[in-house]
Order: sequence, then C-alpha cells, then structure tokens
Amino acid sequence: MIKKIEDSLQNFEDSFISRRFLPVASLLLIICFLMSAFIIAPTEIVEGDVQRIFYFHLPAALASYLCFAITCLFSIFFLWRKKQIYTHWAKASALVGVIFTIACLWSGMAWGKPIWGVWWTWDARLTSTLILLFLYTGYLLIHSLDPFSEGRIARLASVVGIISFLDIPLINMSVRWWRTLHPQPIVLAPLNENRLPSDMFAVLLISIFAIILFAIWLISINARIFKNEFLINMLSKKISAGSD
Repeated sequence: MIKKIEDSLQNFEDSFISRRFLPVASLLLIICFLMSAFIIAPTEIVEGDVQRIFYFHLPAALASYLCFAITCLFSIFFLWRKKQIYTHWAKASALVGVIFTIACLWSGMAWGKPIWGVWWTWDARLTSTLILLFLYTGYLLIHSLDPFSEGRIARLASVVGIISFLDIPLINMSVRWWRTLHPQPIVLAPLNENRLPSDMFAVLLISIFAIILFAIWLISINARIFKNEFLINMLSKKISAGSD
C-alpha cells in the first residue's frame, strides 16, 4: 500500500491529471467563481459589495489549511520512510500554503478596512494566522539550508512542519475562545445561530472548489520542480564522482 502511494507521488506530476485535468478544470472553475462572486451573488445588505471579498478570503484560508495538512502528513511519512519524494511534496505544499496564507491575510485586511476602520488589529484570529505564516516560512527557510534534503536539517524541518500544524485548530477556535473582531462562523454554524444564505453558500462552494483545485495544481508543479532539482543534483554528483 505504502509503495503504491510512493509510486503515485513519483508519477503524479507527469500524469494526465496533473498535466491536463488540473489546469483546465482550475481555469474553468475560476472563471465560474469570478462570474458567480461578482455578478450572480447578491449584494450583502449591511456591508455592500466589499463583502464579495469573502468568496476569495475563506477559500484562500481553506486552501492554506489543506496545503499545511499535506505538509504535516508527508513530513510524518518522510520521518518514517526516509524517502525524498515525501519531502518534495511537503515543501511544495508548504510553499503554496504560504502564498495562500498571505492572500488570506491580505484579503482580510482589504475587507476589514472599510468595515472595522483599520487595516490591521491584533485580533486573536488575525494574530494566530500571522503566526502560522511565520511558522511555515520558517519551515521553508530551514529547508533552504539543505535544499536537497540529505541530512539532519531535513528531519528538523519535518518536525517543524508537523508541530506548526497545531496552530490551525487554534486559529479555528480562536473566535469562540476569545472576544474578537473577526465574525463568528456562519458557514457551518449551529442551526440556532446565523447561517450563510443558500444563494451565497452556493457561490462559496464554487469558489472553494476552484481555489482548492488551483492550489493542488500549484503543489504538483512545485513538487515536479523540487524532484527535478534533486535528480539533477544526484546526477551532477555521479558525474563528479566519475570524473574523480
């Protein structure tokens, strides 16, 4: 079973899904998402058109969580199996996750300025999300000390990638544990609390599928780059050893 997973990861970047399906499906879904968010979705009564940022803000956050979950999972597999392919995918996922975390923070700031009157406040959810960005940026910086993951640094980075994921449950529960400016959850809120209207929820689902599929495509591209860099490094070492 594990061997099949490793073979699938090795070949995924060159598969039909990665080369054809993901880019085409991502493009089509993003077009649908943009049309739905800016044309079809109703205007929110209180916040107005600025609320449309929500259809990008939440999916960007969910995409970053997915990326860091993949990083955490493959870091565990790397520590267990010692196979480089897991590190390639873990680093690729972390890199994409950092990008989407920045997008999440930026869109949240753009949304918060007209609503709260400030670009930034040390709100519990904002602060914990910023910490998440720093943690996985640090993970990538540690990997940069050993770009081909050949020593103890790769194992240290994997441990950091696993521990850093613990910040995500903290982010999700922060609005319930502390008083925050950030709104309470309305997508999966209990039945006795305010929930997102069905027409807005439909648009949100489209945007989530579009952004997450796009994130998976970006991960596969970066995994291919990291794998090729590793293979080129191994080949250059063999050539150098042969010339000696």
